[in-house]
Amino acid sequence: MSAMATKVEPVTLPHPRALRVPRSAKFLRDVMSVLEMKLLLMRRGWYWFLLSSLVFPVGMFYWFGGVASDDPAAVRRVMVGAMVFAVSMGTIGTLAQQMIQDRFQGRWKLLITMPVSKVAYSAGVLAFATLLSAGTVAVLLGFAWVADVELNVSWVFFPVTAAAVLSMAGLPLLIVSSAPSAEAGSVMTNLVGILPVMISPVFFTMDQAPKGLELLGWVSPVRYAADGLSKSLSGQTDVWTEFGVLAGFALVTIALGLWKLRWREA
Repeated sequence: MSAMATKVEPVTLPHPRALRVPRSAKFLRDVMSVLEMKLLLMRRGWYWFLLSSLVFPVGMFYWFGGVASDDPAAVRRVMVGAMVFAVSMGTIGTLAQQMIQDRFQGRWKLLITMPVSKVAYSAGVLAFATLLSAGTVAVLLGFAWVADVELNVSWVFFPVTAAAVLSMAGLPLLIVSSAPSAEAGSVMTNLVGILPVMISPVFFTMDQAPKGLELLGWVSPVRYAADGLSKSLSGQTDVWTEFGVLAGFALVTIALGLWKLRWREA
């Protein structure tokens, strides 16, 4: 019996370049992966994250509100101070703690081997901080309505809030880069996240601040955040000075944080 000849069709393989994912698509995918990782970490205990960022600001609102006058502007300023305190605790405190765990518990090594660039990682955690702070601010606005605080929200409230969040979000990058250990990083996080809000003109205006705190207020970003939010919640739109300072501070801190981030040393 004669064997039948089998004709083999040539197979054309795609060029290796055709299999490459565009850099922009990979960067976006990496950012979303980091954001998803952060959201999954807080999914089970999200209410604890929310409670921790609200219980102290609400307590500070009632404490400062008890010694403030009945002037609606003064009460509104105290409410703004509570918002800045909550954003600072959520953005700096929560974000820095998670980044410290990423560094000292080996998560950075996993991300590096994926591979994920430090820019994509930083963009992912900044997006997480923005979502976390947006939820906190929304809840506090609802609390202000329940507490009968007179608010007249103008459209500039949203860009000022975004600038305030980003101006604080760059600080965790500096903290996690400078921390020699997880324990030292936790101490640094508490100091940076709470102390500037407590000693800067946040719950009160610059006119009411003592001389020493008034000088600090000129260089403190949380004071500009409080001034910008206070104006935007009273119906004013002239917040460009505050917005410019916050945006500049955000650019500087994020750039320094990216430069100092010990990505390849993880």
